[in-house]
Amino acid sequence: MIELELILLFLHQTGQYNIIEGIIYGIGTAFCIFMLVLSVSAYSKTNVQKIKYAITAFGLFAIFLSYESIEKFFKPKYTAYTDIFIAPIVLAIVILFFFAIMKKR
Repeated sequence: MIELELILLFLHQTGQYNIIEGIIYGIGTAFCIFMLVLSVSAYSKTNVQKIKYAITAFGLFAIFLSYESIEKFFKPKYTAYTDIFIAPIVLAIVILFFFAIMKKR
């Protein structure tokens, strides 16, 4: 456990921490886009209506992770508008996945 803390401290001090975090967000974005494509393919083959919620949720999650990745790499000027825009996206993702699981036909 101490070794992990030392590695994280080193990454933070050398400035590599934000780069690694941005790469992880980028990989997450690519995975969300992949899942979005799979969901669209599944919907076109099965026409199950619940998949629409997953498609929308994966799309929103890809937007969210893209923004986070851009924020880590380019460090745009902070505004309160970004938090107002991003927070509802996360809430919408959770609600959409809830509907995908709980909604009956």
